Amino acid sequence: MATVAIGDIHGNLPALEDLLAKLLPGVTAKDELVLLGDYVDRGTNVRDCLDRIVRLKNEAPCPVVALLGNHEDWMLKSLQDPTSHSWILGMEAFATIASYSADAAVRLRQELEQAGMRLITRDRVRISYEVFFDLVPDEHMEFLKNLKPFHCNADVVCVHGGVLDDSPVHLQDPQTLIWGPRNFPGEYNGHETVVYGHWNNPVIDESGWPWPRAKANHTFGIDTISHGVLTAMSFPDGKIFQSNRYPIADEIH
Repeated sequence: MATVAIGDIHGNLPALEDLLAKLLPGVTAKDELVLLGDYVDRGTNVRDCLDRIVRLKNEAPCPVVALLGNHEDWMLKSLQDPTSHSWILGMEAFATIASYSADAAVRLRQELEQAGMRLITRDRVRISYEVFFDLVPDEHMEFLKNLKPFHCNADVVCVHGGVLDDSPVHLQDPQTLIWGPRNFPGEYNGHETVVYGHWNNPVIDESGWPWPRAKANHTFGIDTISHGVLTAMSFPDGKIFQSNRYPIADEIH
């Protein structure tokens, strides 16, 4: 049995398709695929990526576990509370919104401009996020609302942001797992192997290619998508799978 963790995707559909084409032929019913979160924002193909992931969960020959990233966490907070604006102000959320509706993106930009500084004062300004969320298909919303804060087995702990080393992972605050402790991964001293995304801390080789950040404390960072490459890693054997390099949002715009 292998556990194959897939790093942050951020709306990069070509990288996702390329990586899955390399991974899936070798996957068996005894394996697990674990998506580490951050499917939305930044990239231009968020809607298509969520379509592909939903299909993957339905069609893969093995279980597919999807974790909650900090981008989905703040996105869902805006769904629950239209006076919560961290997602749209701090997460490059308009790439997600525009992937569903250019008109919704224009409407929400106008509301933000009209609200101005009141968005970051004590005023509880309401933004009409429903013009976006009402367009998100039910299967996408179901997927987003059922994301998990962690997944673990005898071989590896899978999280988006990181873990504390002084308590069992199932007892830790989900916000810690999503965002990662401040001293993670450098000061992690736990005994379990941990694979994570979030930190955008790959090792860049002489050619400019991004590789996982593997440390002697058994932590493995596989967030490479800002370099146009989607990375997966298999446990316990440590095999690395990567897509070819595809344009990232800054290069597209």
